[in-house]
This record gives sequence, structure tokens and C-alpha cells, in this order.
Amino acid sequence: MKIGIDFHTVNNFMQGSRTVIYNLTRALIEKNSEHEYYLYCTDKTFELPDELRSPNVHKKVIVPSTRIIRLPISFPVMLAYHGIDVFHCQYMGPPFLVTPYVVTLHDILHETYPELYPSKLRYFMSKAYPFGARRASKVLTVSEYSKKDIMNIYGVPEEKITVIYNAVSDEFYQVEDQSVIDEVKRKYSIDSEYIFFIGRLEPRKNIPSLIKAFHFLKEKHKLSHKLVIAGMKDFKYQELFGMVKALNLTDEVIFTGRVEQQDLPLLYNGAELFVYPSYAEGFGLPPLEAMACGTPVITSNTTSLPEVVGNAGILIDPWNVEELGNAMLRVISDDKLKQELKERGLKQSKKFSWDKAAEALLECYEDVVRNNNKQ
Repeated sequence: MKIGIDFHTVNNFMQGSRTVIYNLTRALIEKNSEHEYYLYCTDKTFELPDELRSPNVHKKVIVPSTRIIRLPISFPVMLAYHGIDVFHCQYMGPPFLVTPYVVTLHDILHETYPELYPSKLRYFMSKAYPFGARRASKVLTVSEYSKKDIMNIYGVPEEKITVIYNAVSDEFYQVEDQSVIDEVKRKYSIDSEYIFFIGRLEPRKNIPSLIKAFHFLKEKHKLSHKLVIAGMKDFKYQELFGMVKALNLTDEVIFTGRVEQQDLPLLYNGAELFVYPSYAEGFGLPPLEAMACGTPVITSNTTSLPEVVGNAGILIDPWNVEELGNAMLRVISDDKLKQELKERGLKQSKKFSWDKAAEALLECYEDVVRNNNKQ
């Protein structure tokens, strides 16, 4: 079987979809060597990492790489030329394609939380996503929450949707060597204990509430920690810098910007607490990564996050800044609670496996090809 995978998100830096497709592909290749994998990239200079190099893996560059040509023209031509049996794409499928395909919709939060997205992007997604989902042989998603949304809003039948949970990579684990943690802290100018957040700087992540809760702890409880916010700038990021300045927190809040992937597990390990008060998530990888590193987690009680975190973290109302601040203070002040959250988090993170995800994905591919051959 020849399996084609849209690999263009792996050219990008530190996005959830990049992490997912990379780890799924890696696990697929490790698990199965009898199939051939064609990885379609948009960057000519991109080199496959060593763990993806194999005689049955073929890197192909899509030309031209612009979406407006790539989806309707480049993909149909190249997939036919390479004799691909099943194609796996992210979010959107080619509008005209003979090759059967599966599409991953990580979420459709732009439909349920439209105020958190730029209007032009929201309009585009609202047109393209349901079109691709209805034409796909299978729709993959990452949580039961997202599955229900896709069924209810896009009218995709339940039997056509498969939930394949994301997982934590092996690089996220408890680091015992404090010296390597200290080295990374120095790299990002972190000179004290800290509360950690990572995510794109956009309204959906609810970073203003985190900053307000942190300010409350500084003002009322003389908190000695700093707040470290890692992530790339996105929609309305300027408001965050303005808020930090207005609250006189310039020396207390560290915006790291882009974080190297190898540094991320160490930043989790070095934090006393990981806080992720996102309004809405299709899955929510960062809390799971933090738990795998033994870091206590506070996150939201909305959308898919309770499904992922279970009872291993403290769940709060993301619209309630006071509740968030009190939860942060409670964890920082209670060593027994911190240890309990650490133990629960380590146990919860082990429930999610890329190997299990790859096994389910391969089964899905084979099912699509079988059904297509019957027609």
C-alpha cells in the first residue's frame, strides 16, 4: 500500500498540528515497514530527520507550494503520478481528487468560538473544512469533544469519524540533572522560580486572565515567582505586552518567544507550576506534556481539556480570574498537593501513546483502501 501524507506543517515551527503529524508518521514508520510512505513537503530545503529515513519513505516536494494551487492542482497530479492508494491531509482536502483521502480535523472551534478568530480566517475555514470533511472517506479527530462538534455542526455521520488521541513524545520526562535545567533557564533569562505557560499568543489561549491572576498574586500575596510565557506571536498579541506594561510587570513576566524544541522539556521540568487557562482546545497537548515531566497542571474545565487531563490536574473556569489565582496560590503553597498532582499527572500522561495512535491510524488507512477497492 502506498500512503501519501501532507507533511507541509512539519516544515513549520512548533504548532500542535506539526507535533501531531510528525509523531504519528514516525510511529507509523517504526511500526510498519511493508507499506510505502510518501511525505509531501513544501520546503525544498527541508531534510527528513534520521528517524524518518528508511527505504520505504519518500520525501516529495510539492511545487508550487501556495495553497491556492497546491490543493486543487498539485496534489491531484502528484498523487496520481505516484500511484497513491490513500492520502492523509490536515484540515482541508483537495476539491477534485480521485485518490481516496482521510482528513484530520483537530477541532472546529472557529464555529463554536468565532469571536476568538480573525474574521477572514474564520470565513475561509467555515467554507473549506466542511467541504473537505464531507468528501473525505474518513474524518479523523483528536477528542470526543471535537467529534461531537463535527457531527452536530457539519453533519458528518458518526460512523465516518474516528477519534485518535494525541500523545506525549518520549522527550518529555522527568529530568533529574538540575544543572541542565539551570542552563536552559539562563538561556531564557529566568533567574527565579517560575510559573510556566506555552502556546501561541492569541486570544483563544486566554493569556490575559493568566497575567491578571499573576498580578493579583504579586500584589496581594507577594509572590516571588516570575511568569514565563513561551510561544509565537499571533492574532492580537500586542495586547499582552500592553497589559504587562500597564500592570508594571515588565520585570516579572518573561516572553521567551520562539523556544527550541529540545529546550521545552527542560522548561517544563524547571517550572513549579504549569498553567494553561485556554478557553477552548480540540485536544490540548501542553498540559499532557507538562504532566509527563512531573509538573503540576492547572487548566480549564472547558471543551476537550477535562477529557485529556482527567483528575490529574486542577480544572478551573477560564472566565473566572479569581478562581484561577486562588488555584495557583493553592498549588504553590501546598507541597502535599504538588506531590499528588505530580503523581497523578505522570500516571495520566502514560495513558496516551503514539504507538497506539499509529496502530489506529494504520487500521483506518487499510479500511479506506479496502472499501475503495470494493467499488
